[in-house]
Amino acid sequence: MHTRSPLSRARAGLAAVVVSAVAVVGLAGCSGNAQPAATDEAMAPLAEGSFQLGWFPNVESMAPIVAAVDGYFAEEGVEVTILPGGPEVTIDAQIVSGNALMGNMSSEGLANSIAAGAPLVAVGATYQTSSSAIVTLADSGITEPKDLEGKRFGMSQTDARVYTPFFELTGVDETKVDEVQTGSDPAALVSGEVDAMSGTLPNQPVAIEAQGLKTNVIRLADYGYNRWSNLLVVHKDSLEDPDKRAVIEGMLAAVTRGLETAVADPAAAAQIVYDEYGEQLGLDLDQQKAAAQIWAELATDGTQAQGVMRVTEEGVASQQAFFDTIGLDIDASEMFDLSVQGQ
Repeated sequence: MHTRSPLSRARAGLAAVVVSAVAVVGLAGCSGNAQPAATDEAMAPLAEGSFQLGWFPNVESMAPIVAAVDGYFAEEGVEVTILPGGPEVTIDAQIVSGNALMGNMSSEGLANSIAAGAPLVAVGATYQTSSSAIVTLADSGITEPKDLEGKRFGMSQTDARVYTPFFELTGVDETKVDEVQTGSDPAALVSGEVDAMSGTLPNQPVAIEAQGLKTNVIRLADYGYNRWSNLLVVHKDSLEDPDKRAVIEGMLAAVTRGLETAVADPAAAAQIVYDEYGEQLGLDLDQQKAAAQIWAELATDGTQAQGVMRVTEEGVASQQAFFDTIGLDIDASEMFDLSVQGQ
């Protein structure tokens, strides 16, 4: 059950209704539906915070986008600037430098940053079941990881760090896999340049099936490689500052509400994302709706008992098991601050 943050409770008695103005930087010409805050001199100003997306805006980030458009940030007492991500954006550096108060990272990415000395911690986790998958056409005959031996496997440059430990985990002889640098574009699979490719459940399969082709997916999580994604990450020091902690609590509550709304109606959430960013980024509405349904299922998978976004001790233990499996020396309990939840 949702409980308002201290900032929100402090404003509960105010008569005026405030709607947050959400500034989106880096996207020329993008205008959201939110309106500027009311200018009542008796009203305390909204606290400011910035949210760094892990990638360009799309339905994978529907939780904070819905929270912005539907006014949840403002209701929690926060005026948020959403910062788009992309290939040139390093999320951990953005948070450590103070350019972003909160940002999205994968559990593996966060673990590597902490191991390198970054003072970061997660206060929530959007997707606690991995979206990562090996994608093939339905008639490829590839139904399990071992079938990749002797086949051409397309991947992006950054995927090597995923598949080397995954192949070790699943007993695949990587020397027998013909790894081809294709990036994330499914065209190489559709054209037959490769027999299979690295992808995510809501992306390549959706794009390929939109072309009338059937796909088969091998979920990495089914083989013990369950890397969480879209963790809500903040600087440890921010939680020691009462004012910043209150803003973080408000942002966590708002994003959680945004995710709850998106899960309840993924198609409507996709429409919101499309209305905000579709023209600027060339998003396809039908594909966004199909992907939103899958992201919604991933957000609820493994979180039914505690509710979306919330992290349990059992969940932390599952990530420790994941890190141990892939040989990453990290104490998962140091990666999460569960005290922020439920504020």
